[in-house]
Amino acid sequence: RMSLTIIKPLEVTPAMLTTDVPEADYPAWAAGTTYAADVRVIYAHKVYQSLQAANTGKQPDTMPLWWAEVGPTNRWAGFDRSHSTKVRQANAMYFEVFPGNLASPLNAVALLEIEAMRAVRVRLTHPNYGTVYDKTTSLYSFPEESNWYRWFFGDRIEQTNFSALDLPNYPGATVRIDCEGTPDMAAGVILLGDQRRIGEGVQSGVRMGIRDYSRKEVNQWGDVVLQQRAYSKTRSIQVLLKNDELDGVDRLLTSLRSTPLLWIIGKRLQSPNVYGWYGSFDILIQYANHSECSIDIEGFT
Repeated sequence: RMSLTIIKPLEVTPAMLTTDVPEADYPAWAAGTTYAADVRVIYAHKVYQSLQAANTGKQPDTMPLWWAEVGPTNRWAGFDRSHSTKVRQANAMYFEVFPGNLASPLNAVALLEIEAMRAVRVRLTHPNYGTVYDKTTSLYSFPEESNWYRWFFGDRIEQTNFSALDLPNYPGATVRIDCEGTPDMAAGVILLGDQRRIGEGVQSGVRMGIRDYSRKEVNQWGDVVLQQRAYSKTRSIQVLLKNDELDGVDRLLTSLRSTPLLWIIGKRLQSPNVYGWYGSFDILIQYANHSECSIDIEGFT
């Protein structure tokens, strides 16, 4: 039986973050500069594009008729909680996060939708106790099928997710993530947060799929036109609960509605795991000592 672990991400602010990823995608917005149409600038760690000519003194985040938000800067693309934007830097990059004394534990790190990454080193350093955690993980590729021929000659699958779930909780410690890879290295989501285990395990019968937002249209001549768009992963699971933990699980899931979470449904297989929110859950009090909780999860695009 697979376990169910969720990670509630910490919201990383500019005051917490130190990194070697530059924030030089475009020039910073200046109130006294006149911008032409389609010119891009950086304001509050986001990229904006000018919608009109003679654009002077219009603050990007408060003037939607003058500026369109394009997305986060490259430095902050890993912390915007979206798969569709990725932080990119060739060969190596690091991120240090000092969250201060949090009310909730910080005991998990995850990198999602990574590309061309070969190793991740996670360190936890406390001002009084020194380095309390230091582990390097190699992100090797693996064959599509488990046999000797495929191992040596077949196509190989790159690892797209990484997680470290054994961090000790040291309030006031700094978390450092060092990434090594090729010139095409990227990461879609960088998570640091509090992990919780729910129930006794996920029962057999996990349903996996996607919700495709692509469009199929038929033009005036009867030709079919396909427009490929984004998609989101969907998962449906049933979790076995002890009745004495039922109240706690009900309160926890209710408090996490409309909250992005990393759902780790199994450690042996990566495919069932998904980053998103639950659409609904219901608990069936079925036995004297145990109950079943059904959860429908939808991932980010």
